[in-house]
Amino acid sequence: MGVWTQLFPPSPHFTEAQTPSLAGKVFIVTGGNSGVGFELAKILYSKGGNVYIASRSATRIATAIADIKAQGHEMHMGTNCYGPYLLTKLLLPLLTATAQSEPKHSVRIVFTSSGIIDMAGPAAGLALADLEPGNHATDMNYNYSSSKAGNWFLAAEFDRRYGGDGIVAVAQSPGTLRTPGWDGTPWLLRALMKPVFREPRMGAYTQLWAGLGADVQSGDGGRFGIPWGRWNETPRKEHLASLRGRGEGGTGLAGEFFEYCERVTGGFVGGGTEECTRAGF
Repeated sequence: MGVWTQLFPPSPHFTEAQTPSLAGKVFIVTGGNSGVGFELAKILYSKGGNVYIASRSATRIATAIADIKAQGHEMHMGTNCYGPYLLTKLLLPLLTATAQSEPKHSVRIVFTSSGIIDMAGPAAGLALADLEPGNHATDMNYNYSSSKAGNWFLAAEFDRRYGGDGIVAVAQSPGTLRTPGWDGTPWLLRALMKPVFREPRMGAYTQLWAGLGADVQSGDGGRFGIPWGRWNETPRKEHLASLRGRGEGGTGLAGEFFEYCERVTGGFVGGGTEECTRAGF
């Protein structure tokens, strides 16, 4: 039922029509140069928001790829988890300071996950042993799914650790969308997926709800947003166990993954507030 309702979701209930004026609000959209991020940036800007688009130049991404390979990190984890974790840690001083003067639940971190976590990857979401250099799986769907479960785990841990500072962190799956990311996949797969593909703007509605919806609050990090702006009511029990600490009857995997990301990126964290000020945030 969980997979089916994500492939064929009901109509969105939070779109441009329900979005109030965003004048004076600041948004950072990663990957905002194409696909879902581009559509989201357009909506936010049309409502008066100050939108910063964080993208990667060809030169910089080539350098980053080389660095990740040199360190032996799996590419999906590097792109989808370690990078976003580092960016979030650098922004934390600014986010916590902003939360002190903004309305409750309004300062948010939204991670983009995927419905693939219900179909591929380890039962628990990810396996820490797979992350070690030389231990990576060869199945790209498995690796991608692991990284997307990692997004949910990071959202849950940021929400748990920094909710007291006024920060809301949640994860959502924007939906099955015809974005440029599918361009390199086999044509037969694209043909099979065509009946469930939706336009990128629909995925932007999922993210719009996660970032602005009134029913998203601190403490929701352990919940999972699905198309086109609602909570998954039937998450896998193995995932829920990973999100809970051992003292709560879970496995503590999400917390362990958070600490793993800290070790991987620790050498890059420092001076976050100063860097953000220079960037104009």
